[in-house]
Amino acid sequence: MVELNKAPPLLFTDMDYKKVLQEISVALDYYTEQENPPGLLGGYAGCALFYAYYYNLTGKKKHLKKVHTLLLKSIQALSEEELVPSHCNGISGIVWCIQHLINAEFASADGMEDVFGEVDTLLGQVMEQEIKENRYDFLHEGLGIALYFLEKEQPSPYLNTLVKQLEAVAYRDERGVRWRDFVFGTRLGDPEEPAFNLGLAHGTPSIISVLGILHQKGIKSPLMKESIDWLLSTRNEPEEGITSLYPVLVNEKNEAMTGKQSRLGWCYGDLSIAMTLLNTGNWLENDQYKEEAHKIFTYTLQHRNNNNGSVSDACLCHGSAGIAHIYRRAYLTLKDPRLLLGAEHWLQQTLQMKTWKDGLAGFKFYADGKYENSYGILEGISGIGLSLIAALDPATTPAWDRCLLLS
Repeated sequence: MVELNKAPPLLFTDMDYKKVLQEISVALDYYTEQENPPGLLGGYAGCALFYAYYYNLTGKKKHLKKVHTLLLKSIQALSEEELVPSHCNGISGIVWCIQHLINAEFASADGMEDVFGEVDTLLGQVMEQEIKENRYDFLHEGLGIALYFLEKEQPSPYLNTLVKQLEAVAYRDERGVRWRDFVFGTRLGDPEEPAFNLGLAHGTPSIISVLGILHQKGIKSPLMKESIDWLLSTRNEPEEGITSLYPVLVNEKNEAMTGKQSRLGWCYGDLSIAMTLLNTGNWLENDQYKEEAHKIFTYTLQHRNNNNGSVSDACLCHGSAGIAHIYRRAYLTLKDPRLLLGAEHWLQQTLQMKTWKDGLAGFKFYADGKYENSYGILEGISGIGLSLIAALDPATTPAWDRCLLLS
């Protein structure tokens, strides 16, 4: 929990953050020179984002050279390896990364027409098919592909088709509009009983976020207001011992299916929903959504901590660095200095987790009941590095976080 009107005591300074970044850079140098997967959120393509923004921070051209090396390596993987189409660790995430680095002027678009031309048709067809089959998981199925098309300057006709398909497969009743979870929901309950996921990684908030970006780009849908109305209707009733405002998974009656408590992080929980509301409030110019997001952020600062937030490591997905970055992102819109205090608090927590002698830059990440090393953006040191860079370089917009629907 954060004292809202008092800066936290600083155990670590900007100099400490810079030392950690140097250690992360060295670890990633080794990783990216080996034979490893090329994905965006869990592979070496995503490491290019770290090097690009680290170059902006340091001005050292060796980091920009590394960006170009990894882009060439990623392009080669696209042509030579058999890859899944997904955003997380597949084709669409890799080309999103390439397009983003071109847009941010870290790389040139020269010679890329053929690469993009080949994947556009493939990804567009996969997205259409998977959405038609109710396979709209953001990280691993059809919805994540949309983010690549949204990163391109010219709107793709596949995006218009996406909106129509989402409208066709939406679940509607008097509570509003949402989309069934056919992955986690069917594992936890009766496959015939509708289940609805409240996480930004896999659930309805990710669909709302994509629709919001589409709205900003002029592709509008009547689903926006009804889906946000439904999202707000899932809020927990106050109950002793429950510190979460929103659960993880609900049934048709909005009853929590896995308990009312949710973690504090990007993937699930109150911060996930607050960022969805804040960003859609920006895209739709709706102050009500932004005000509700602000209330959720303030509540979490006052009532959530490592224990009741299930914070076990420092990663972006469900760890302290991700929490810090979300508060920093919220500050850029809301300008509430308490959010910066929250961001600093969780960055301090991040460095306190730098305790592993056999960890990468001192970090390990909790997964499947044990701690292990991870290099990636989502669950590893690349993501920690990007969060630290955002803290040290406020003059540079951390636009890399669009890959996580945070902007």
